[in-house]
Amino acid sequence: MISYRKLAMRVLGHSPVSAARTARRSTAKRAAALALTAALVVGMTLPAFAQDWYIEDGDISISAGETGNKVTQGSTTKENDTDTVIKSKDSSTASSNTVTIHADEGKTVNVTLDNVTINVDEGSKYAYDPNAYKTAVSVTGSGNTNIELNGNNTLTSGYGHAGLEHNKTDDSGTLTIQDEKNDDGSAKGSASDTTGSLTANGGGRGAGIGGSDEHDGQATITGGKITATGGNGAAGIGGGAGDKYAAVGGDGDVTISGGTITATGGSLGAGIGGGAYGNGTVTVTDGDITAKATGNYGAGIGGGFGAIPKDTLIGGNGTVTISGGTITEASGGYMAAGIGSGYQGLGTVTIEGDAVIKNAQGGEAGAGIGSGTYGDSEIIIRGDAVIENAESSANGAGIGSGQGDLYPDGDGMVIDLTVGNVTIEGNAKIENAKSGSGGSGIGGGAVGIGNVIIRGNAQIGNATGGDEGAGIGGGALGTGDVTIEGNVTIENAQGGAGAAGIGGGAETQPDTEDTRNKVSIKSTEAGSPNITAKGGGVLDENAPLAGAAAIGSGSVADGATEVKSDITIEGKVTIDATGGGDVAIGDSTNGETQFSGLQVGTTITRRNAKGDDVSQPGDVVREPEKPAQPTVTPTEGAEAPSTGSVEVERPVTVEGLYVTNVLGKQITHTCTQNGTTLTIRANGIVASAHLTLGMVRTLKAQGVKTLVFTTLLSRSTTVSVDALLAAEPDAPDETAVVWTHTGPRAALTIGGADHSALLK
Repeated sequence: MISYRKLAMRVLGHSPVSAARTARRSTAKRAAALALTAALVVGMTLPAFAQDWYIEDGDISISAGETGNKVTQGSTTKENDTDTVIKSKDSSTASSNTVTIHADEGKTVNVTLDNVTINVDEGSKYAYDPNAYKTAVSVTGSGNTNIELNGNNTLTSGYGHAGLEHNKTDDSGTLTIQDEKNDDGSAKGSASDTTGSLTANGGGRGAGIGGSDEHDGQATITGGKITATGGNGAAGIGGGAGDKYAAVGGDGDVTISGGTITATGGSLGAGIGGGAYGNGTVTVTDGDITAKATGNYGAGIGGGFGAIPKDTLIGGNGTVTISGGTITEASGGYMAAGIGSGYQGLGTVTIEGDAVIKNAQGGEAGAGIGSGTYGDSEIIIRGDAVIENAESSANGAGIGSGQGDLYPDGDGMVIDLTVGNVTIEGNAKIENAKSGSGGSGIGGGAVGIGNVIIRGNAQIGNATGGDEGAGIGGGALGTGDVTIEGNVTIENAQGGAGAAGIGGGAETQPDTEDTRNKVSIKSTEAGSPNITAKGGGVLDENAPLAGAAAIGSGSVADGATEVKSDITIEGKVTIDATGGGDVAIGDSTNGETQFSGLQVGTTITRRNAKGDDVSQPGDVVREPEKPAQPTVTPTEGAEAPSTGSVEVERPVTVEGLYVTNVLGKQITHTCTQNGTTLTIRANGIVASAHLTLGMVRTLKAQGVKTLVFTTLLSRSTTVSVDALLAAEPDAPDETAVVWTHTGPRAALTIGGADHSALLK
């Protein structure tokens, strides 16, 4: 049985990060012309020319001018500076001076940081008053700011402030961090290219890059090597620590389209996204990203800690879209997802394009990809996306929802289920999705429902549930609603002890008579599913649960009522199902589920836990035998053809020809020949006649010139044998010819290509 841990909520600490103040001011002045010296003395504004600005010479203030930047340092103000570069004279020694950048609405400020080191961390000198501490680099205003990186830059701020601070408000502009040029100003694109870097450290409650205490944060990163570490309660990149009672701050809005990013959140904050009590909105189109939530309750990428102080959730939600690049690692804190939501939040995740997720690791009770504890998820994985590993350390799904709630009240236990809604489609590939215990590989966490759709050309390698969690479907105590359709390959869906490979988790009991584990598997025009599924075995002697079905329902303890399974299989499928108990496909109440009307080529293999074959009628539907050279022969007892001018219609047999109905099941048909005309008749409104080009060539050699297909409602269409053979003259004999009537409509394909125009 799963041991459900009582949640221990931790209070956000307010102790600022302590660090020795290391800053010095330069005692030397740069040599200058006498006229410039005089101008400095009187504070006059200087004309524009290129100039480096050294942080040791004092605080620097930058704003947008008419044709460039307005830069002020000490008593010097320069208008229209078109190449604002900030440097350190000695980057090995940090300066305690700061940089403030302000862009008015409609303006853009461009600044380059070139080997700048700033450290304004003063420990807890002023207790917990953020206004008393300084920010290394602060970006404000309704306009946009672009910061170019040259060399190695390090920014460390005091308590309550981000290392590189940009608070997002209703009218704030954007902050973009970039590495568009080489350190010498040349264009990128040669073997001697250089990469600018930035290390940004937030003070307590301040993000590494983004928001300050009780403020939302915004940042866009297009390039460079970025290392960002958030203070206690804040994200590495994104929101500062919010206030759960005032419901202010904490949100993080981050866009990444390039660069190598390493982001570490403080306690309660995400690596990239929301701070404590904040939501995270993260968009990734390119880059190589490592994001970690080293404390509790924050996602690796997504939401921070979500709380409900007044019956309304504050923060925690993670909205993440990844359409390119590589997520090398995204690891969530305790009760949070690797990618998705923090504690209690909704995880809304879209992974598409050519994105690659190498490792998404959920903390205990959080999903690898999806939601944290007590949170639902909405997940779409599509395009050519590849998930190499998505895993929960315990009680969350590999891909899906975090753990739900289970608690006693006066009348017994209350089950508050989370829901993992997962869609995997297109050419998406999941190599490994796994739960440590209690959760499903794909679907619901422990005490969670798994609603999973897998379709198109999706490929699933391993989907492995932890103890009592399905491989694909429900977690412990949760049902599974799973739809699999199209050219889907599932190499291994393995249920944990007592849980189905595909379907329900263990110990799921019906709330109503209509509660079911629902599984639908069918072929489509995209192709047919190929599935291997294994049910979980007996849990252990201390907490005995019977083995579960490979596809269907999990098991329950003695005396409990097991949820039944509702399984539908249509079209052509290939399924290898091995039960962990007596049933391979179905449930212990109704036994094995039988299927009829499946298409030719279907193969369903069933075994129980002992290895016994428990196959059912209709599990295997074989192709009809077809001779190498099909012939047309008169039916026994038929009249010989007339030698007069009037032909006699006679029954014949065309070996290898067969007719199917709308479900792909073979139905009865007849063939007759009248002179050079061969007529195929079938008793159906929707019917398909199946031939090959080799058969048509043989018919022509035997004198047949016209083919007629007749179905119900006196529906007939005709095709010339010569025209049919001329349509694909070089196609081999085994090329399929399919002639379909759907009510009043008719269609003809040769080798899958439409040639309906030949029909008359």
